[in-house]
Amino acid sequence: MELRIDHSGPVPTATLSGEIRSEDAITFLEELHPLVAEPDSRLAIDLRQVEFIDSSGLTSLINVVTRARLAKGRAILVGPTPFVSGVFEVTNLNKWFEIVDTLDEVRKAFSPSP
Repeated sequence: MELRIDHSGPVPTATLSGEIRSEDAITFLEELHPLVAEPDSRLAIDLRQVEFIDSSGLTSLINVVTRARLAKGRAILVGPTPFVSGVFEVTNLNKWFEIVDTLDEVRKAFSPSP
């Protein structure tokens, strides 16, 4: 797994690529937990380049999103690949996660309503 974090835009974006496996879980959590620990935190998790995710990877995503929600924040998943989308559907997590197709949709989701 490769993880890049970009703070330059209006919403911090964590871009993941490759395979998210059990050996990545600690790094994943160490890098992303601080981004969602503050009240009203916002985070986009870009999954457009993730080829594979195992149960530990799912647990890590659940953990980060849960931490964001507990802090009254939001973590939105962006563009999961067909394999990852299939895993979400089989586990029913597609109904639990907030998922959008593009980073533009994340920006709109976090924009104040008129």
